[in-house]
Amino acid sequence: MKKAKRILVGIKDASHAAALAELACRVAAKGAKIWLAHVIELPAATPLDAPVPGLETAARKALAAAQRTVRRFRLQPAPLLLRARLAGEALLDELKEKKIDLAVLGYHHKRTLGEMLLGTTHDYLARHAPCHLLMSIPPRG
Repeated sequence: MKKAKRILVGIKDASHAAALAELACRVAAKGAKIWLAHVIELPAATPLDAPVPGLETAARKALAAAQRTVRRFRLQPAPLLLRARLAGEALLDELKEKKIDLAVLGYHHKRTLGEMLLGTTHDYLARHAPCHLLMSIPPRG
């Protein structure tokens, strides 16, 4: 695979944001465009525009960590703070709209009840993504 020119990095939390952004930068073509996307998932009963200060603060922190890393590689990050019912669907929309070449995603070993019932964002994107996916899976422990 040639180096990607249009990369979307899925950022879940601040603890892995820098590592995922660095991975994206290392596989990026010179002058690549890198979008950093965090999705605030809200239940059906909650309006998508409802204030969720704690989640918004955590999202901004994660995106800021990733942006610092991308800038160290002399690339210009484009942060995306999205709100959706399901992260996989929101990210898929961005992959298509922005004509992304490569999506970089992290994986956590702990599965929530929702993921066990509905599947994970990774599962969804693996079945539907119009581009290559690069998964970063940390060691257990």
